Amino acid sequence: MQVLPSHSQRQLVSGKVGWGWRQATYPISANFIFAGLLILVLAISHVVRLRDASILAIASLILLLGFVVGLYTAKSVVEVCRQNSDYLFSQSQLIGMTAYWLVLIFGLSNSSETFAKLFIAMWWILPAAIFTGMASSLAWRSGKSKTAAEKKQIIEAVNADILNVITYSDQTVLVSPSSLGQQPRQFNSLVLIVLGFFFWTMLDFSTNLKAIAAITLTASGLTGFFTWQAQLRSPEKVLHLKFSGLWGIGAEYVIDLRPFSSLSVVKLQEASGELSWMQLSGNNSDITIPLAMTIVPSSTKEGTNPNDQLGQTIRDQFHLAKQESERDSLGMANVLLPQGAGILAGTAFIMLGGLLLFIFPLPTNLSAESAIAWLGVCLVSPAIARFFLQLVAPNSLQSDRLSYNANHLQSWEIGTAILLLSAFLSTQSTGKIASLTTFTFSQSLPLLTLICGWLSISIGVCILAFVRRTPLWNINY
Repeated sequence: MQVLPSHSQRQLVSGKVGWGWRQATYPISANFIFAGLLILVLAISHVVRLRDASILAIASLILLLGFVVGLYTAKSVVEVCRQNSDYLFSQSQLIGMTAYWLVLIFGLSNSSETFAKLFIAMWWILPAAIFTGMASSLAWRSGKSKTAAEKKQIIEAVNADILNVITYSDQTVLVSPSSLGQQPRQFNSLVLIVLGFFFWTMLDFSTNLKAIAAITLTASGLTGFFTWQAQLRSPEKVLHLKFSGLWGIGAEYVIDLRPFSSLSVVKLQEASGELSWMQLSGNNSDITIPLAMTIVPSSTKEGTNPNDQLGQTIRDQFHLAKQESERDSLGMANVLLPQGAGILAGTAFIMLGGLLLFIFPLPTNLSAESAIAWLGVCLVSPAIARFFLQLVAPNSLQSDRLSYNANHLQSWEIGTAILLLSAFLSTQSTGKIASLTTFTFSQSLPLLTLICGWLSISIGVCILAFVRRTPLWNINY
């Protein structure tokens, strides 16, 4: 995100790309080693119980292969931290993950329950080894760099800088959290997605509790796997807000600043000024900047205004006036109502999904259909969440990224097809169906309940995330 390829002649004038990137690798390495060892210990324990020399030899080869792949992949993690960018999976990684996923589906669809447990344990050894290899490489790269005193000074300096501000020779200014501020969260969210599926396939808890834990981890990781950046293009009078993310989580908003004359910080009177919003104000309309860009992490030094650095940069670049005001709930209705409606809708979806997964029966055996359903839910839930957010908060700005992929197959279309495939396979596995007349709805009810519960919780979590990342537009009458 920090490097824009379309401007090949651009030169760095001030600021530092990826400031704090080396310190960002410390928590990333810790997250990877925790996930890798947790998965590896449980997977190996299942394999060792068989005491089969050939199976142990295959597991050892998979472990070695995954560790080497992890060492190689760590280079891309370091590069992402240096550039403070969003992590983009390469074509070879996508092909490899797709092939690996198909192996899982094939193994689960042609096996008994006993073989399925062994197969899934062997299947998890590779990602566990990859995480462990990445953690080892990152720890080695970080450990040889600085003394303890130097590391402490750098971390304090990075924490003092709320945001990373970079100026280029074409008068473009990029504002984003520092690498230490957002890269650990991004990669920790990737770990949560993996752990969500791991909990569903490997743990021997109650099926209902396991389903709730799995989708909660997965949805939290899916919405947390993002970075944000504000591009300030003063010659064009354009503010470009970019949120990266997987499968429809990302969004872009291109705002023409010519109609706006000031940038205001509006505080809520009832909250004693603790709740505040940043708004672009003009004669006829206001735009509220997303909360995800204006709320500062708790590590920030006390006494700093969370809006100062971003707000001051925007004012300086676009010559906007500064205003600060306090309003009551009625005066902030154009912000509180859509955000409150979004929070209420997200909470309602989560509660509905939790009830479905907790009360009704779910599939008791690990199957290919449930694995396919998990992936389908991840692909389709962000698009459905955006649809419902637009219904309850119609003054939410539409993402400009949606028009970019108009001629390509959308994630929600792929996800819908995957969910239909999962439902179809469940009808085949619950009994040998000779004709449509022999089909009964009860045969697929456990899987359909699982899909509906997972989908509901995932939609709710996505709505809550979008409430914090979506600008609000309001017309002044």
